[in-house]
Amino acid sequence: MPQLIPVYVGEAVKSDSDQEIKNKVGPPWPVFLQSRHHLSRDGTPRVTFSASNALCSIALVGRNRSTVAICWYPRRFAPLAMSHFSANRLPLRRSTVMAKINNQNLALPKGHAERLQFPKLIAKNPNYFGNFPEVKLPPVLQLSNDTVFEELTCVGYNPDRGLLEAVIHVKESSGYSGNDCTPGSFEYIRFFVDTGGGFADAGLVAINVHDLPEALDCAEQSEKALSYSASVSYAPPNAEDCDDPVLPVVRAILSWQSVPPANNPNFNPVWGNHLDCHIQLAPGPFTIHDLIEDLFEEGIKLSSIEKKYAAVAKLPIPGPDPEPLALQALTKLYSEGPAAKIVPSHRLGFAEVHKVIHAPAVSNQLVKEKIAEFAALKIDWAQLVGVIEKTTADVAFEQLDCLGLEGGVGFERLVATFRVKQQYGYSGDLCTAGSFEYVAFWADWEDKCEYSYLGTVAVRVHDIKRSQPEDLCYTAVLPVNLDQHRVGCELPKIARVRAVLSWAVPTSASDPNQLNTFGNLVDAHVQIRPGIPTNPLTPKISILGGIPTSEIDSTTGFTTSTARFAGNNLAADDYGRPCPFGRRVEIQGPEFFGYKYRIQVRDVSAGGTWQTVFNPLLLTRWDGSTYPSNPDVLGFFDYRQYDQNIENLLGNWDSSGDDLWEVKIEINLLGSIPDTHLIQLDNTAPVASVDITTLGGDCGKFPVATKLQGNFVALDANFGSFSLGTLPFPGPITPSSGLLPTSAGTWNLDTAGMKSCGYVVELFVADRSIVNSVWGAHNYASASTGYCLIQSRRWQTSLPAKASILCGDRNPA
Repeated sequence: MPQLIPVYVGEAVKSDSDQEIKNKVGPPWPVFLQSRHHLSRDGTPRVTFSASNALCSIALVGRNRSTVAICWYPRRFAPLAMSHFSANRLPLRRSTVMAKINNQNLALPKGHAERLQFPKLIAKNPNYFGNFPEVKLPPVLQLSNDTVFEELTCVGYNPDRGLLEAVIHVKESSGYSGNDCTPGSFEYIRFFVDTGGGFADAGLVAINVHDLPEALDCAEQSEKALSYSASVSYAPPNAEDCDDPVLPVVRAILSWQSVPPANNPNFNPVWGNHLDCHIQLAPGPFTIHDLIEDLFEEGIKLSSIEKKYAAVAKLPIPGPDPEPLALQALTKLYSEGPAAKIVPSHRLGFAEVHKVIHAPAVSNQLVKEKIAEFAALKIDWAQLVGVIEKTTADVAFEQLDCLGLEGGVGFERLVATFRVKQQYGYSGDLCTAGSFEYVAFWADWEDKCEYSYLGTVAVRVHDIKRSQPEDLCYTAVLPVNLDQHRVGCELPKIARVRAVLSWAVPTSASDPNQLNTFGNLVDAHVQIRPGIPTNPLTPKISILGGIPTSEIDSTTGFTTSTARFAGNNLAADDYGRPCPFGRRVEIQGPEFFGYKYRIQVRDVSAGGTWQTVFNPLLLTRWDGSTYPSNPDVLGFFDYRQYDQNIENLLGNWDSSGDDLWEVKIEINLLGSIPDTHLIQLDNTAPVASVDITTLGGDCGKFPVATKLQGNFVALDANFGSFSLGTLPFPGPITPSSGLLPTSAGTWNLDTAGMKSCGYVVELFVADRSIVNSVWGAHNYASASTGYCLIQSRRWQTSLPAKASILCGDRNPA
């Protein structure tokens, strides 16, 4: 239980209503949830409140028995609470610290009032802030790329895990649409990647944020800004082997409460910003084609062989992992060309010196051998040791910039982002073993000013030549299990975290303050999401089909109107419509290591019996590797520790049909209570059909400028949307899309201005079912019909073969 300090916050009387008490105690301390009137042990009338950051009561105090409101704040909140009130001590007891309300309005950042009205302002004028000029409406308040409330601070990539990461800072205590017990608001991040042909959309993710009060941590440091992280998977195939590094530019766009548009890398958010950085993709496999290409570059002509093996040119050639370069090879590598001006001798010899200095036992013989080895390379060993001893936290080659906490409840991971600044000095290029950047993670989850070591992550780096001297941005990711550190939403829990970067050798696992020769450290404050500590007597399904079970209606089995995916915080349906589930339903929840669990399902609509889910699982470890997990003969799986199952995957149920089902988890522990949830299925595809009713009908030939008409059907029990379009060139078809089902729809197309060609009218229909537990995946259906636009009969005789067949000519001239 945190230490509580009473702070006097205002006068009140017993007869006051809850709202009157709130007005008297006043914002921002505290936000009330409920109150009750009662008598204390001595008979004093008292009203007690539970609040988001304090426990408050009204009591008679002082010599004149005046009625006052008192709030007990956790120690970390008290200094900032008192800063809002003028000092006024009252004689309760010696340890009491009190203050009277300061009624002066606190200064709020620019844009605070507009954030509270953001949806209404945009509804009236999409260009209210001047960042949407397409609507031709004059702006009322010019505001864009504002970073007062939130700011994107880092973006990076982990080539081994295939993850694009972004770290943001949430800076203010209010302006985020409610405290931790409310839905709050969302920070949207869209990623774009440019591999040379322009920016391409790489995915969208969101972070849930709230109004969290200002406070000091145990070290008397402000807890703002709070650091959050978010990621999307990005692992494109790379055709280039290790000889040709692929270094795309990544752009992340942060936008509060407004989704950055897809395929618009130049979008300017009202609140938020964008950030660019170069990343390095993992090299593609070495293939037969690469081997022949290398031989050509060496002047060996193998044209006949190249043609002979064309069919297998892209097959990878298996081979061992490259060995680290020896000291002699490194010395030669960095003594010539531009590398000689960049890489100092104490960097290439650092790992060797570190081994000797930190050897478990002092060895004169080993030092003698190293002196001789380095002397043969014209390097003074003693001088090298001296330089390394004097050098600490050198960031000329690599620098740790950001640290944040990613994920919702049960899926958290710490993310550290660092930059590689030089082109040389990392022990070899991509065709060698290179070297490692080690990131050690520490945390003070309970804010006691005592860091605990969590683990170290190694990220491989190399010498990479660049045409421009840009930095390369990398991330190190460590999953963490915070289930035992959670508290309720009434009292936000903020933790101190630290990341320590060290090149070539791991940093200390016992001293969070130790810095090696190369690298640095970064501290941050992160929010532990609210929740209830887990208990093996109550096993839990936290997520079904990608949706938190708290956001699945317990009577209908559909998603609620505010449901969002647990992994990326994106809405299950943009319009708040209820969604069913289809095909593979993933079951996720907290682990209870040392126990076994079983997943069972039953058809509620048909009154079926419980069926055990035996599907084997493919689990993912914290380092990205995978392994199988199989049930025993009764269907029980072993719970895996979080670092061995970072997705908390408990089961994969391959559903069928459209009934209401119940999903249950039980644990092999006497007295445990199974957890059950209803889920509505929809595995049936929509109905789609389209035809042409204009004279000539389907597959007809029409002069350019004909106004075509037709019918279409787009139906589903859980209808999502439909779209109509023309291929291969777009035409002005109406309606082009819709959100309502139709059994007798009509479409129109004015072909004036369209090219002479063979066309297809295509109808695409989607339902709202969440298919395979994936955001954006639904049951689909499509239908199409063809027609041909012609200028004249003469033109028709010269139609391309493909277009002629499309227009009905089976034997084109």
